Amino acid sequence: MPDLTRGPVLTGIVGTAAPLALANLLQQGYLLVDSAVVGRYVGVTGLAALGAAQPLYAILTSLFTGVSGAFTVRLGHLAGAGRRDDPGALLALAVCTAVWSALCAAVAVLAAAPLLALTGVTGEVAAEARTFVVTLCSGMVAVYALGAVCAVLTGRGDVRRATALMIAASVLNAVFAWLFVGPWGLGMAGAALAVVASNALTAVVGLTRLVREQRRPRPVGADGADGTAGTAAVTAAAVLAEVRRGLRIGAPMAVQYLLIGVGVLVLVWIITPFGEEALAALTVVARLELLTSVLFLNLSGALMVFTAQNTGAGRAARVREGVRHSVWLGVALTAVVSLLLLVGRGPIAALFSGSAETRLVTERYILITTPFFLCYTLTVVLHGWFNGIARTVVPLICTVASLGVVRLPLSYALGHAWGVDGIMWATVIGWAVGLGCTLLAVRPAVTAPRAGPAGDAGSDEDAAPVARPDGRAVR
Repeated sequence: MPDLTRGPVLTGIVGTAAPLALANLLQQGYLLVDSAVVGRYVGVTGLAALGAAQPLYAILTSLFTGVSGAFTVRLGHLAGAGRRDDPGALLALAVCTAVWSALCAAVAVLAAAPLLALTGVTGEVAAEARTFVVTLCSGMVAVYALGAVCAVLTGRGDVRRATALMIAASVLNAVFAWLFVGPWGLGMAGAALAVVASNALTAVVGLTRLVREQRRPRPVGADGADGTAGTAAVTAAAVLAEVRRGLRIGAPMAVQYLLIGVGVLVLVWIITPFGEEALAALTVVARLELLTSVLFLNLSGALMVFTAQNTGAGRAARVREGVRHSVWLGVALTAVVSLLLLVGRGPIAALFSGSAETRLVTERYILITTPFFLCYTLTVVLHGWFNGIARTVVPLICTVASLGVVRLPLSYALGHAWGVDGIMWATVIGWAVGLGCTLLAVRPAVTAPRAGPAGDAGSDEDAAPVARPDGRAVR
């Protein structure tokens, strides 16, 4: 498996980011296909239902997203410290996956309708959105299982296999979405079942491979001294300790994702009075944002894994070099993506809807927000570094300031004053505030002296800017 603690820095980061970006582009491509299929077969009501369901799905999955990200960081620390196959962390992730899958299904059944009512979505749109959420969450164990497998592979630096699994899931998603919603006529339930079925098939393949590798004997002296990767030493107490450590690192990440989900839910509530066409445009815009941000989110993720492995190995200078390269690469990519969006905004908007009003709102959003997209990209790239050194509270605070304190109140106020355009300008201002908060946190995080016990890189107690496996801080 790749070792990100050695070799050229930029090559290591790009080599991690590129495969993940390709896989996630295909995943976002599936979401666009899904929107196109729903829009063509179910109509504007289906698109509006997807827009209303998206924040509910984000809320229900926020905790697991944070925990899986925490285990990616934890496994990266262990890989850098020479404990790549630590079974305690793997079993802890399995426990978290199983527990939250069951809770997610229960909450979806009980809370989907009340949460939709809070947004003001009613009638057929609310019914279709609830069908989508409940169906999807009933099979969420498949989605989470695939996410857990990819978290393990990514933390170890084995992004090629994670990419292969995500690509396979995306292709199956697109095929199943067309089949279930189109020829089979299953509507919104079919769109959700497509996600469950494709993730289930792919997760089985990935889990089978991981289990076989974990059981394979290791050379004497590798991980476990007896060549068994340390499996004999695993105890319930050790697994619970890893669960607590993962939750401690992941809790701020989970709250951050939860805040984003709640924020989108509030935005739906703000936009709903502007009509079904505006809500359908919000769905298109949300999918476009996911597509355009995928390069930068994966660059952030690659920097997180790179930072985590080099933190475990005690390579502070290498981490700093990785941050510099990632920032400059993010700036260059932002310029290219922004230009493409501005030039192609008309055809892009027309691709998703036959409604002239929906197309107009989508084009206007691209025109207003794209020139300021650099604020967003720099923020997410630097957050990858913060997460990699297990300082996950910083991205949370920046998100609270950007989204909770600025963007949502301004969306409501400016929306009433200027209409949908005001909501777009609130997005820009929120991005700028997020970047400002992130930059203010950079220097304290670099200079803070913190060290921890040997062999425990990644916990809150030992997550220095870079900490050696033997516990000594590297300045």
